[in-house]
Amino acid sequence: MIKSHAGGIDHPGSAAGGIGAGGRAAMEHIPMTQHRAGGQLDILYAGFVLGHGGDAIQMVELAAEIGRRGLQTRILVPELPTTLVVEERARSLGLDLVRTPWIRADATSSRQNLIHLLRAFRDNRASLYHLHTGDVCLPRLALLAIGLLDLKPVVVTTHSPYATMALRSARARHWSHASRHQLDRIICPSDHSRRLQVDYGVPPEKVMTIRNSVDLEHYAGGDAGAAYESLGIDRGRRLILFTSRLDAQKRPRDAIRSFACIAGDFPDTDLVLAGCGAEESRLRELAAAERLSDRVHFPGFQKNVPDWLAAASAWIFPTESENFSLSLLEALAAGCPIVSTECQGNDEVLVNERNALTCQVGDVSAMADGLRRILSDSALARRLSAEARETVSTYSVSHMVDRYARCYNECLGYASPQ
Repeated sequence: MIKSHAGGIDHPGSAAGGIGAGGRAAMEHIPMTQHRAGGQLDILYAGFVLGHGGDAIQMVELAAEIGRRGLQTRILVPELPTTLVVEERARSLGLDLVRTPWIRADATSSRQNLIHLLRAFRDNRASLYHLHTGDVCLPRLALLAIGLLDLKPVVVTTHSPYATMALRSARARHWSHASRHQLDRIICPSDHSRRLQVDYGVPPEKVMTIRNSVDLEHYAGGDAGAAYESLGIDRGRRLILFTSRLDAQKRPRDAIRSFACIAGDFPDTDLVLAGCGAEESRLRELAAAERLSDRVHFPGFQKNVPDWLAAASAWIFPTESENFSLSLLEALAAGCPIVSTECQGNDEVLVNERNALTCQVGDVSAMADGLRRILSDSALARRLSAEARETVSTYSVSHMVDRYARCYNECLGYASPQ
């Protein structure tokens, strides 16, 4: 039985004074539910996110597992067309998710309304507030609302792969001040993003790395036949797979260019770009210019990603920058032979010639060579597949949630073991 009790946020199989072995936090003093006033939530998750990326999915998976441990949660996300995807995922997990106009998010800016933010937080009082942002910091008006309502404790996870805030700028100084006086923890999915937060002036003791995670069994259990059926092609054809947004950051054009370099040598192989985004029309034009329109497929956004991963002979990821990529973890969990860039974020999980073949960002020739090696050498493909599964074994959802549970309880004043 997973429950909230006098030991705090419990975990299946944990001993009576903690969340498990291996130095995890002891949860034996005050249950979170004792912090809760009448009608109050245990944890409010609020996402300043667009909803179609890994940041929103991680928030939902975290809330689902915390809910299984007996705590009452609610998720607030912006009322955008792109948050319909995450709403569907939340509903399938039985979560209380609200798409609201009171929280805003935009790809280039997220101009907030203070009155709406005050109402959102006031009407969803909780014992703990966990805010997620697709940027490197929260919007200023969100910080103002937190201060005006004296919300405590507040945990923030920052998901941006880019340094979107200049060091020593007024915005950075404001964020640094807020992190010292209003926020209890800043969580980063990667070490490089943690270092960035410290550079911005966040006290090192307040910022920590908790890496993203995936449902390992789910992504290892796909049905390749479903992907082939969706494409309407013969299962004898091999597929090079790209599963991410068709946006400039992910560099899907490099995937097509790399495939074009080897397509003539592997006439039984196609490229699949499974995703949606602003680059799609230009990508179709590029495929046509390379005379590969019949071998480059655009199935659009896919909910059954494990099926596509199961069908892949190789997985390609030319991305220029990541925080800690969820799609990369999915491919590792499926045991895909991977060809990827050595960008920051990826370099914290991928090891060239061990669990992937890697190259510098923009090196189309090297990426094509990696694809050629995987398609030509079945022993190499099998070795990369096995190492991928071994690598991802420590990135389970339960492992991530154990780390967050410790963080939450420390913020609420529970003791941790020495």
